[in-house]
Amino acid sequence: MAPIRSSDWIIRPRDRAAEEELSRQLGLHPILSAVLLGRGLGEPSHAERFLSPSLDDLHDPFLLPDMEQAVDRLLRALREKEPILVHGDYDADGITATTLLVRFLSKLGADVHYYLPHRFHDSYGLSQRAVRQSADVAGLIIATDCGVRDHEAVACACDQGQDVIIVDHHEPGEALPARALVINPKRQDAVYPDRELAAVGLAFKLASAICERLDLPQKSLQRAFLDLVAIGTITDICPLVGENRAMTAVGLQLLPYTRKVGLQILMELCEIGECVTAQDIGYRIGPRLNAVGRMADPTDALELLLTEDENEARRIALHLDSLNSQRRTEQDTIFRQALKMVEDEVDLDHDRVIVLAKQGWHRGVVGIVASKVLEQIGLPTLLMAVEGTTARGSARSIGAFDVSEALNCCSDLLDRHGGHSMAAGFELKADRVAELRERLNEIGRDVLDEDDLRPTVLVDAEVTLAEVDTDLVRQLERLQPCGAENPDPLFVTRDVTVMQARTVGAGGTHLKLAVESGGRQAECIGFGLGNQLEDAHAGSHIDLCFVPDVDHYTGVERLQLRVTELRRAY
Repeated sequence: MAPIRSSDWIIRPRDRAAEEELSRQLGLHPILSAVLLGRGLGEPSHAERFLSPSLDDLHDPFLLPDMEQAVDRLLRALREKEPILVHGDYDADGITATTLLVRFLSKLGADVHYYLPHRFHDSYGLSQRAVRQSADVAGLIIATDCGVRDHEAVACACDQGQDVIIVDHHEPGEALPARALVINPKRQDAVYPDRELAAVGLAFKLASAICERLDLPQKSLQRAFLDLVAIGTITDICPLVGENRAMTAVGLQLLPYTRKVGLQILMELCEIGECVTAQDIGYRIGPRLNAVGRMADPTDALELLLTEDENEARRIALHLDSLNSQRRTEQDTIFRQALKMVEDEVDLDHDRVIVLAKQGWHRGVVGIVASKVLEQIGLPTLLMAVEGTTARGSARSIGAFDVSEALNCCSDLLDRHGGHSMAAGFELKADRVAELRERLNEIGRDVLDEDDLRPTVLVDAEVTLAEVDTDLVRQLERLQPCGAENPDPLFVTRDVTVMQARTVGAGGTHLKLAVESGGRQAECIGFGLGNQLEDAHAGSHIDLCFVPDVDHYTGVERLQLRVTELRRAY
């Protein structure tokens, strides 16, 4: 099996005087102040705004490019009872964005139709098949979570006499689709303060702009749809800062009270209680919504979020749950095969990009497996499912390697590609895979050096065990929701003594420790670290990298360190 590379711990330095001052002004635990200072939030007003995200801080939706014209066009469609087609995408962001627009426009009395492309029947993005089929159905197409690079499909729609509004957060190409209105904060001419909204966030901004124009209450819009915004934003791994943070934080609070029957049933199936976290979305709800787009027809997930019928919702939710189980099985099989191919075919001392393709791999799962291979090996990874003469794949990358730009440099080999610096989708003839591998590795060797390939973990602070307690954990909860660009607070403590050590879970997958330092004891759990029992046996001295947590498993609140990495102390 290919080795897991050890990480360098990059520990932010502590400024005790600044911590004390920020703690005094805001009444914070010094360690929380250390985290805020390290993340560039040392100004008290900035720190307070971050810790108390508010919808009052949302930006004017009309700052987005083409928003004014898009609202005008939609209001004309509403006045003239013109049918509208909302064309989304097959992942959770595209599904929630489509749900939001269909529900919102329907509430305004619009004649709304919807279409989600099928991963196995349609090409990626705005579907030309759907455009052609909609010629006699809708005079206006709203493409959400797709469209910004789909020039041919947009041209097809316009040639049929249809207007197109694109609500997309993906990186545009050198030119925007002609004759379309393009709401995208990543346009070169955009002045919108937040570039990293999810598609569902942009759909919400479009709805917000319409409400502003019609003088409809924004609070009602927020109560109705921020639950969807939270789901789409978290599952698409968008940065949980700025507007995303504010909308997601409120959306998570609203989810237990959602009036969407399908969401109620799905949360019940996922055993999610009255407090919904970003982790609940990322590891329970999101995978089920994404699974249907990976394995079957994503329209099922959309209809789950649209239905008002409890029996129908329960039927669909169970279907999604079954598909998610199938997805996990496929994923595990492909992951094992991919690691074996890395071991047999990849020269880790020479190659800089892993490019693997195999007949029989499930194209709906290769993106997840690419992420897992990248996590284990540390190299940009492209995985392809070969079907006949065509290879369809997904790419996942590291910060120093812009995979979207690398694919641009190989565009003569590709039939189709799109994405952003860290992730992309692409398609090519199967007989060109070897050439793509060679070309990408040439680029990788030019761009990447050993320092780029050395995995690093950014640690918020080095602390003593005595500084970590349940009061700190409660205060650190103010950093939630955590995710991209706002990770869980991570700490290092040095030279703790292991008092007890054992593996737990199926096959001894996880590591359970009791440690002591300076007279303070703590219990630890290391998920997936069972293979490091030898380094953390009873009596050994280790350094821990961890997230402080509270364990409620026995019904008694106890401090627990969630260990992410450990190493022997020297």
